[in-house]
Amino acid sequence: MQSSKSVRITEGPLFSRIFLYAVPIMVTGILQLLYNAADQMVVGRFSGDPNALGAVGSTSSLNNLIINFLIGISVGSSVVIAQAYGAKKSEEVSRAVHTSITFGFIGGVALSVIGFFICEPVLILMGTKEVFIKNAVLYVKIICLGIPASSVFNFGATILRSTGDSRTPLIILASTGLVNVALNLVFVIGCGMSVEGVAISTIIAQYLSAIWVIIKLAKSNDCFKFYLSKLGININSLKKILVIGLPSGIQSSLFSLSNVTIQTAANTLSAEVISANAISGTIEGFTYTAMHSYQQATITFTGQNYGAGKTKRVIKSLLYCMIQVVIAGITVGFISIIFSNQLANIFIDPTDPNKAAVLDAVAVRIKIMLGTYFLCGLMEILSGYLRGLGYSITTMICSLTGACLLRIVWVKFIFVLEPFNSPVGLYTCYPVTWFLTCAALGIFCIFYSKRSLNTVKL
Repeated sequence: MQSSKSVRITEGPLFSRIFLYAVPIMVTGILQLLYNAADQMVVGRFSGDPNALGAVGSTSSLNNLIINFLIGISVGSSVVIAQAYGAKKSEEVSRAVHTSITFGFIGGVALSVIGFFICEPVLILMGTKEVFIKNAVLYVKIICLGIPASSVFNFGATILRSTGDSRTPLIILASTGLVNVALNLVFVIGCGMSVEGVAISTIIAQYLSAIWVIIKLAKSNDCFKFYLSKLGININSLKKILVIGLPSGIQSSLFSLSNVTIQTAANTLSAEVISANAISGTIEGFTYTAMHSYQQATITFTGQNYGAGKTKRVIKSLLYCMIQVVIAGITVGFISIIFSNQLANIFIDPTDPNKAAVLDAVAVRIKIMLGTYFLCGLMEILSGYLRGLGYSITTMICSLTGACLLRIVWVKFIFVLEPFNSPVGLYTCYPVTWFLTCAALGIFCIFYSKRSLNTVKL
């Protein structure tokens, strides 16, 4: 039974349905980012601790490194479920759903424990400034307690999206995001807490999201209905999920690792640049969410139509996603550039004596990054297309070489040179690596399309 919130993917007009599918994911991602943005806004303006914002901001790369591995593996669930759902293989869908939820919870618990114990030495290794380290460690340890919930929600949301329902995750995040913001204010302003208050607010919202998505799946009348009695690992389903998801998870983690390397390099610059990095990263995150929503759309439309044997719709889905992501990237990016000062001011205490220097540093990064962010969007689409066809290892190798390894090389060998040893020199590595990765992925997309979609003339 098709949910009233689901977009029909294997039938009807494609361009408008891709848009209708992607927008709720986009808004959902933005609301999810508001967890961290709300943390930064509240501690930056109301905690009374001038180092709280820098402490929270300095943990972002590490937090992403911990959670992105499981989120990457959830891509495997998305492809397996989308292809089986498109092919109307109900039993296969059900096995994949229960395997995904079980694996998501177990993996979340494991990463929670690992993250809790390694966060302090890793933050020190990253070169986190001494003035930030105590609060940064406290913040990460509390956030780690919410990883199991975050993992279950992301796997649950992936299940819904892979069957065409991108609206329900939006409704869940819209509601729990408001809870998070309200609790931030209660704990920081009302109870006088600092980073620990906003971290506790975040994990409460994460557990509410996880419970809600499980209830939604349990109430479904479709083949992806969740049964507590069916929880467990089906080996065949897990193999299929991991063949696609493991390379994606490794890629996501190593992407984060390359960003940790860049964060470490940024930590050698001034305190104003570090704070600006935290603010800019949050603003850029909203643009990235717009780009990433189209990757999920590409995976789902490619996977379902490929499973249904509708190869011409697979090619059209790719082209339409590319057009829409470029439009979205240019539009959102340049709006962010125009209003960068106003956006940055949201995060800064008006009485901060270094406010002007921080604003200048934000403007530098925003112009370089968001002026070219549509390239990141194209990279996401091409990666999603290859994963939707089942070629996840190729995507991983391409992306890790182009966007991860080259960034590390840039930091180690180019950033240290006098002409590049500045914020501009550091941030330029992003558009350069996006472009090179897009070129490589584009070549593989043409090659694998001819192999897998041999009924389509390219």
